Amino acid sequence: MPTIAYLRAHGSTDFPHHFALFGHLENLGVLDKYDFVLDPMMDPEYCVKLIHRFPQLKFTEDVSPSRRWMRYVKDHVGRAYRPFAFLDKFDGVCEAPGGRINELYTRKDIFRFYPRTKRRAILFHSVEAGALKYPEVKQSVAEADLVVARTSQSARNAREAGAKWVVDSADVVFLEHPRKFSAKPGIATALRLPNTNVSQDYLNSLKDIVVQLQNLDAQVDFVLVEEPFGREMVLNGVGSYLKPNTGLFRDDSMYLPFLHKRDAIVSSRLHTTLIALLHGNRKILQFHIEGGTNKSEEILGDMGIQSIKVHRQSDVDWPTVERFLNEGPSLPEPEAQAALDLAKTKSLRGVNALLEWLDTIK
Repeated sequence: MPTIAYLRAHGSTDFPHHFALFGHLENLGVLDKYDFVLDPMMDPEYCVKLIHRFPQLKFTEDVSPSRRWMRYVKDHVGRAYRPFAFLDKFDGVCEAPGGRINELYTRKDIFRFYPRTKRRAILFHSVEAGALKYPEVKQSVAEADLVVARTSQSARNAREAGAKWVVDSADVVFLEHPRKFSAKPGIATALRLPNTNVSQDYLNSLKDIVVQLQNLDAQVDFVLVEEPFGREMVLNGVGSYLKPNTGLFRDDSMYLPFLHKRDAIVSSRLHTTLIALLHGNRKILQFHIEGGTNKSEEILGDMGIQSIKVHRQSDVDWPTVERFLNEGPSLPEPEAQAALDLAKTKSLRGVNALLEWLDTIK
C-alpha cells in the first residue's frame, strides 16, 4: 500500500481536526487502502492517542529506519538530524488540517523535513498572504500537488502563490455535522491572550471578566488562559473545590465544555465556537484577538453567518460580555442550519479532492 507521511498531528488546540479527518476516512475505508504514518516529532504523546483510536495508523519511525535515526540524534545530540530525511522513501506527504500558514509561525519550507517526497498536499489550512512573502513558503505552497483551503480567501492566496490544484473548502471539523448533543446548563468560556503585545490593560479586562462570570448564579466552565494569566486562575481556585460552580479545562480537555448546548458561549478561540455550533449552541459571543489574520470573519462569512458579530481585541471587557448575556440568542436556527449544511458540503468537497489525490499515488 502507498505510504503517506502525516505532518504536525498534535493535541491541545488542534486535536479535533485529526480525529474528524481520520474518522471520516475510516468510515470510507480509506485507512485500509493507504498506510498513513504520523510524524511524532512535534507531539509523540498525542500521536499515541490517535493510534489508540485508529489502530490502522503507524509512526513514521515504524516504517522508516532513517526516521528512527532522526529521533535518536534529535534526542541525544539535539541537532544535525535533518540529513537523515534524505534517506526517506515515502510515497506522499500531507500537512495535517487545522493550521495556519502565516508569517508568525511559518517562515520556511513547509515540507523541509521531507525533501525526497515529491507528492505533497496541504489539507484544510488557512493560507495567509503574509507568509507568502517568504520565498521558501511561497514555493512550498506553489509546488504542492493539492491545496485544500479552509476559506475562500486562503484559496485565492494559494492560487496567487502559484498552486495549480486549489480547492475552496471549509474547516475539517464540519465533517462531523450533524452531531447528536445534549443540553448542559451554564456558560462555556474560552478566553485567551493575543499572540503578541499583551498589555496590562488587556490582562486587567480579562481578570474582570473572569471575576464577574464567577459571581453569576450559574455554572461557568473556563478554558485555561495562557500565561501569565493561567497560573492566576489556578491559584484563585477556578475549577477547584474552592469554587465548585466553575470548571477549568486545558490541553486535550479544553473542548469538553463545548460538546453540549449551553446557555451561552463566550469565546476568543475559533474552534471552540465551531464545535459549539455543531452541538446546538446559538447564543455566541465571538472575539477575534489574533494579529495577522481574519480567520474568524473569513470562516463565519464563508458559512453565510451574518448574525454573529466578530468583536475585536478592544471589545474584550465585562460590559460587552454583560450586554451579550442579557440579550436573546444571537443566531437564528434556520441561519445556523443553512450555515452548517453549507460548511459540510464544502468540507466534503475538500475530502473528495484528497481522495482523488490519493488515487494518483501508486
